[in-house]
Amino acid sequence: MHLSLSHDMLALTIQEDSKTFYYLQNIADKNFQKKIGRKEKMIIFKEQDELVQRRYFLKLIGKIYLRKTGNAEHAHIIENAIDKTIKISLLKSNQVLQKMSINLVIEDSYAVVFHLGSHNTLFASYLKSYFKDHLVRIRPKNGTITLYPNSDVTVHLLEKLLEQKELFGCFVEFSYAMEEFLAYKRSFVAKRAKRSRHNALFSLLEEYFGILGCRVEDSFEMIRKNYLTLVKKYHPDSCGLYDGDLHVKYVAKFQEIQNAYEMLKMHFRHVDAKIA
Repeated sequence: MHLSLSHDMLALTIQEDSKTFYYLQNIADKNFQKKIGRKEKMIIFKEQDELVQRRYFLKLIGKIYLRKTGNAEHAHIIENAIDKTIKISLLKSNQVLQKMSINLVIEDSYAVVFHLGSHNTLFASYLKSYFKDHLVRIRPKNGTITLYPNSDVTVHLLEKLLEQKELFGCFVEFSYAMEEFLAYKRSFVAKRAKRSRHNALFSLLEEYFGILGCRVEDSFEMIRKNYLTLVKKYHPDSCGLYDGDLHVKYVAKFQEIQNAYEMLKMHFRHVDAKIA
């Protein structure tokens, strides 16, 4: 038995042991709804309402693996792979592993298209599960699967996928333009950095608007009106010079108001310059 582990899949290849494979296949057929497979391959996807039988199934596989290989460490890994897709294949000595060639193209610097040559139901189902939070469109007529990214996580998942050398008991070869993919990766990293800066700036601006008693959607005229009212109210001279504690508080509040106004004034100038 051979164990292969990725960040989202536990793959087990059973060599020359049809009895064990069909025994496990029979158990899987009875206990799991979300599974696909052929005569000598099966893939079981995770379902929340099947966690109990999934745990027992992995424990059974771990015991079989330990008995056949004596590798307790790998058996423990199998038993604890509760969150992974499970793939089990039967490999016979006269069986030649197929080669699956997949051409990957990035369209309009956005969508990722997998060209399979001919439609592959197994690979299509795997991709939909692998990119579970993404939109994946399968087009059987032209043998393509299109992946639409939703964040920089997409690129991370793609990198992991392209490192795969074996899937579903087949040798897999991904063909793609390396420079194009690296440029695609850089664009998402840049978008993430820009989004991070924008979120940080927006958080600060919200704070400044709040200090002046305004909303983010308010105009600069409204901000200035509130600012003039507040500086008049909290000017240190307005509390008198004899109440020391109150005077200190007014000085701090006055400085906070001044700073918020200056920062928002700078922001609106920048926005006006961009519009102009």
